[in-house]
Amino acid sequence: MKAVRAVAAGGPGVLETADVAVPEPGPRDVQIAVRLAGVNFADVNARRGTYRAPGGPAPRGLGLDLYGEVRAVGAAVTRLRTGQRVAGFAATPAYAEVAVAHADLVWPVPDEVSDEAAASYPVVGQTAYHLLKTAARLRDGESVLVTAAAGGVGATAIQVARLLGAGTIVGAAGSPERAAEAVARGADAGVDYSASGVAEGMAAAAAAHAVDVALDGVGGAVRRGAFHCLNPFGRLVHFGNASGEPEELPTARTLRERGITVVGFHLQTLRERRRGLLADGARHLLAWLADGRLTIPVADVLPLNRAADAHRLLESRRVSGKLLLSIGPSR
Repeated sequence: MKAVRAVAAGGPGVLETADVAVPEPGPRDVQIAVRLAGVNFADVNARRGTYRAPGGPAPRGLGLDLYGEVRAVGAAVTRLRTGQRVAGFAATPAYAEVAVAHADLVWPVPDEVSDEAAASYPVVGQTAYHLLKTAARLRDGESVLVTAAAGGVGATAIQVARLLGAGTIVGAAGSPERAAEAVARGADAGVDYSASGVAEGMAAAAAAHAVDVALDGVGGAVRRGAFHCLNPFGRLVHFGNASGEPEELPTARTLRERGITVVGFHLQTLRERRRGLLADGARHLLAWLADGRLTIPVADVLPLNRAADAHRLLESRRVSGKLLLSIGPSR
């Protein structure tokens, strides 16, 4: 089968398409004919060698989430059947024509959900849902700030916050156009934190829209600004460090005096240790996608052999929405 592999740690040019063996499912696994695979910043970090990739040392495969059809089921699998449309998280690299997934980490896709929507929701949808529901423990009427609000997770989090009963929602982004996109996705206000500098932009957000929950995957000055926007007893949820700046947290004294909670979130922890929470997220997200209350923006769909171009687009930070790789025929 065809699969994309990183032949070394480095830039997008290290990605190559190769013929590799078809992975076989274990007793609790399913084998999936991949139709679409998600492109995520975790893939970029794995390609760069920032952290260990699931595929092991180079050459290694990439890809966390997928959509496709079940080709075979393990002997202990009873919940899924061959031919079924499924989406979720792969156990073997998803940038491939065939992948294997644990049966507990993929879920049937309703007929009303399009192929692209199914492929887009596992990483960005589950991240957005659990940032708000599980990590922040959002309560009805609470206000929310989302940084990088025009990206896949940010745009989805704005909608999920509304569906979970949030009050005022502020979308913050690094340009006027992207701040406007956050408003188009349902935010009550958009903040351009590049207009006069991050600190000034976020301070303006705090003055006009002090918030109870702030979600940040950017880090650096953006995270510091988000922290200063919080009301007493607010919660900052940090889930990434796209800025690449050294990570830092407020002092214990600052947290105590302001009554602020800082919560970390990593989707891999749920995949490894809290699969029941992911099942709950899938149930809600697929229902919202099926009835049209949730729309996950898709920035582009590129063929498998253009995985390097997809990575370049993602690293440009000009992408609004989810990037996908097309691998097999869709409906």
